[in-house]
Formats: sequence, C-alpha cells, structure tokens
Amino acid sequence: MNPPLGTRLALASVIGLGAVFAVVLAPWDAGASSATRGGQAWSPSRTPSTLATDPAAPAVPVAGLGTSPTPTPAALATLAEAPLVTPAGIQLDVTYHSQQGGDWCDPADIEMWLQADGVNVVESDDYWASEDYNVQQRFWNYETLDNDGYTVSQWNASPYAVAVTLDHFGGWTDIGDEPQPTADAAGAVISQSLYDLQQPVIVMVGGGIHYVLITGVQLGAAGSDGPPLSVTFDNPEAFGVGGTPPAGSDGSQTMSWDDFTDWYTANTSHGGVWAGQWVLIAAGIPLIG
Repeated sequence: MNPPLGTRLALASVIGLGAVFAVVLAPWDAGASSATRGGQAWSPSRTPSTLATDPAAPAVPVAGLGTSPTPTPAALATLAEAPLVTPAGIQLDVTYHSQQGGDWCDPADIEMWLQADGVNVVESDDYWASEDYNVQQRFWNYETLDNDGYTVSQWNASPYAVAVTLDHFGGWTDIGDEPQPTADAAGAVISQSLYDLQQPVIVMVGGGIHYVLITGVQLGAAGSDGPPLSVTFDNPEAFGVGGTPPAGSDGSQTMSWDDFTDWYTANTSHGGVWAGQWVLIAAGIPLIG
C-alpha cells in the first residue's frame, strides 16, 4: 500500500434532516515544499476523510449567541476557497488553464491539479499560474523522458508518464494509473478520488486520444462506492490551444454520467496494459505501467 500524504480543513455544507452543518477534515493535501493554498500550510501525511452527519443528534445550546468575534477577512477567504462537500457531492476549487501545445492536454491537466493543491512548480520564477507555456513544457519534458518505454507516437504521453509526473512535481507517492475494466469501475474510482480523497482525476476520453480533468461529482445511490450521477470537468482544449473561456465562464462543464460515458470510453487508440480499458490517473490507486 502506498504511504498516505497530508490533510487540510475543508468546509462541508451538509443538507439533511434538521439542516445540520458540519466541518470536514479533508484527507489528501500534500506538497513537496512549504507552499500554501488559501493560507493553509502543507503537511506530509494523508488520512481517511470522515463526514459527520447525524440528523438525530439533539441541538446543543450556544452560550453567548451574538457575542462571538467577527471572522477576519483572511479566515473568510480560507473558508471560501475550501472544497464544498455535501452528502451528495463535491466541487473542488480549480483554476482553468488551456493547453499551450497540440499534444499538451495532459500537462495542462497536471498544471490545474497541482495549482489546486497549492504546489509551486517553478519556485525560482515565483510561479503564480501565469506562465502556462513554460510550466507545461516542463511537465511535457518530464513525461517524455519517463514514458514507460513508449515513443511519443505510440503514447503521447502514456498514463504511466502522467502519473509519475504528478508524483514527482507534487512530492507524492500514491498517484496511480491502474486501468479499469468497465465504465462503472472507473466511475467508482472517480467518486472515491473526488469525494473521499478530495483530489481531481485525469481521464482519457474519445477512445484514448485526449485527457481531461474531473473536478467535481454528484454521487449516485451507491455513494462513493459506485459511479457518480454527474461529473464536472475542465477540458484544456475546449477553447482551442492557448484559448481562454468566454466572459462569465470558469471553463468547467457538467454532464450526467450517462452522457459523459458516451465520450469517456475504453481506450482503442493505444496499446500496453491500457488497451481496451478505461484510462484514468488518480490518487490512491496502483501505478501499473
């Protein structure tokens, strides 16, 4: 089993009987350095998440109601940037970036993922997610040097290369690329990664020709043990190479799981262990390539 990484405090909005609200200890914040996100520092351990929901619990009187100190602007900003979690789903706070080259969908996904986790990937240049081309070039160079023995024409780049690049630049050890035999199996991994670990998932769509980043899910009847009802994702090529979202858009798109799996299908374009399988790169699954 891979060793766990860090924890962070996420705001949970719980809607159930009695309108109970809870705070969730989010499991999986990790970083290679002292980088922070929203004022939150990184730590090197990861633990399972627990969502406390008990509609039957009696109300507890609050002493001195109305006399509590007013939250500081910094505290409010930290809460605003935390992932929003409910018993039905989660949406991560991810900033959209388009791919800067024709083959760079995976570097763009990696950029969005690492930025969401507060990883400063170009420390010497004081990187603040504004140097897209240089950042993605750096990821692409690493991927092609560790591409599981494949050439770019065979796999550009392989799921293994994407996973090890995330591990390397994030300072992590548990990003995996284990292929999934069915769409439902892949959906369960997506639900668990987003809801339980509060981490994005990269998936390969179009029969194995393009990577997109899943940033949110609404859970189905099986909860995080089954495929979601819907997914929210960022497609780095949605607005063209180097393009930007139109005014009023954050670059994300939401689809029902049924509609999404018309696009997210088995890989029929490349070989290796992922041939005929559903391809994804996620936290907490084995590295297979």
